[in-house]
Amino acid sequence: MQATPAISTHPSHEKTAAKALRHQIAAVPHIDALDTARIRETFKRKVPFIIENAQQNPHNVDLAYLEKHHSDLDVTCFNPESRSEHITLGPLLQRIKAGEKYRLRADVFLGRQLGALFQAKYFQKIRNYAFTLMDMILHFFARKKWAVFLSTPSCKMSNHAHINSVFVVQLEGRKTWHLDFRGLEDIEHKDLYPYDFLAEKHPTDELEITLEPGQVLYLPAYWFHYTDTDEVTLSMHYLFAEPMSYYFRPAIRPLFFYELFRRPLGMMKLALARNNEIGFGDKALWQKTKNDSELKFLEQNDYS
Repeated sequence: MQATPAISTHPSHEKTAAKALRHQIAAVPHIDALDTARIRETFKRKVPFIIENAQQNPHNVDLAYLEKHHSDLDVTCFNPESRSEHITLGPLLQRIKAGEKYRLRADVFLGRQLGALFQAKYFQKIRNYAFTLMDMILHFFARKKWAVFLSTPSCKMSNHAHINSVFVVQLEGRKTWHLDFRGLEDIEHKDLYPYDFLAEKHPTDELEITLEPGQVLYLPAYWFHYTDTDEVTLSMHYLFAEPMSYYFRPAIRPLFFYELFRRPLGMMKLALARNNEIGFGDKALWQKTKNDSELKFLEQNDYS
């Protein structure tokens, strides 16, 4: 295949484009939900922003709601030993109340149960009702439109970026996000996973925000991010893909082509897998497949 070299075409131009994209904003804008013109304008710029007063949790979904309505649902979480564990949601919530460290990551099964309680049309309107081929794969074939994240204090995660964009609806607790954009040449762990890019954390170069209950965060595809939690937090994520014109932008194109030509099977496997995360964060799996330096990096991030 001769297309692979396109990944590194005009590296200086692409590096400049990546740097320019990151420095479009000095801080993440906060925009009131009533200011629809500014929301649309900022969304078109494809930079992160926070929507205030969006009223995207009308049913007051929180941990108490999950315990009352979905205690019998089976979920896969990561336990205090950073290993995958299958458990019923009710007992999991009881362990979390007792102070145990658990993570529920990108749970699309629970997301499907809760999706009808949230307003997908609100986000579709911001997107100008765009519908992409990758949306078709995500939303219809894989049924991955909504995903739930649940974290407890001291949970860590790797600094990572992926092909899909997301609107994050914060439901309970406060969560600190670290955001950054990097060109392909500045990513230290391009191939640690068969999907997603992983990178070292550089706090002084990152945008930092604390997402409060009721706020909505827009995070564009391929923006690096990780979170810190000092309390139990719950969030609902609306997953979608950008139009192809986005992935062909000078700053984005090297990342997209790298995945397209170097690991297309990994991307397709992730898109169509029943679980949104394929072993993402499973210590037992990584210990069997990763070398010492990779394990040292993963260990710093709860193997996730």
